[in-house]
Amino acid sequence: MTPTRVFVVAPTPTMRVGLRSMLAAVETADVLVVGEAGLSAGPVPPLSGADVVLVADEELLEETALSVSEDGTQSLLLLSEDEGEASRLRALSLRGWGIVPPDAPSEELGAAVAAVAQGLTVLPKTLAERLLDEPATAVEELSDPLTARESEVLDLLGRGLSNKMIARELHISEHTVKFHISSLYSKLGVSNRAEAVSQGARHGLISL
Repeated sequence: MTPTRVFVVAPTPTMRVGLRSMLAAVETADVLVVGEAGLSAGPVPPLSGADVVLVADEELLEETALSVSEDGTQSLLLLSEDEGEASRLRALSLRGWGIVPPDAPSEELGAAVAAVAQGLTVLPKTLAERLLDEPATAVEELSDPLTARESEVLDLLGRGLSNKMIARELHISEHTVKFHISSLYSKLGVSNRAEAVSQGARHGLISL
């Protein structure tokens, strides 16, 4: 499996090292950091070798946007608590984009990187519902709705948890986790975790 190539843009060396460490710690995502840049390094260097550009500060977004591929083959993920940044990201030519809070744990950050790399949009739940102008509750759209437990498993898949971590979180066996995953794969018409998360988001079953 080809790893997702990530370029990290953060204002300080400490932040860049921290983000590298967080991405390296994600068990469920194959991520390779291919470069980095900071506030004092001048213009952001060419990013053509990256699938996802991770920006850790809103002040760096404009300079970074100028370096992102114009053909829309790259994705951008911004660490921010300002939901207003969504409008700036939407205006860019990007394959996928998203906003996650600066205090997001490693698994959430890894899941967001994987999602935008696939061309998806990752937003805080409150902002996503406001943009859609309706709550993200569309379970009824499935011909065979997910059970409560399947929905819990799907939510944890969306957060990037492994089968073992899901089992621990829900206090069930890994075998039972695999059973639920197989069932929700069937209901969503998918064959892997990434597709399940993508379809779950599109059906409004989870918010990335």
